[in-house]
Amino acid sequence: MNPLEVLFDGVRHSGTYRVMTGSVIVNYGGQIKVASFGMDRPELVARWLLTDLVRRSSGKPKK
Repeated sequence: MNPLEVLFDGVRHSGTYRVMTGSVIVNYGGQIKVASFGMDRPELVARWLLTDLVRRSSGKPKK
């Protein structure tokens, strides 16, 4: 597992991710999100997924 951090609303949130067979798996607060990374770097896709998990857990709507 690789550590990962994102900044959301001025607060730093930490999660982990791993890469398996063309997919990125992100873990954050007991939640898991998976996506294929295609032509994007796995680290970038992991950051997007973690940001989405943080946004969903905070209850803020997506812009």
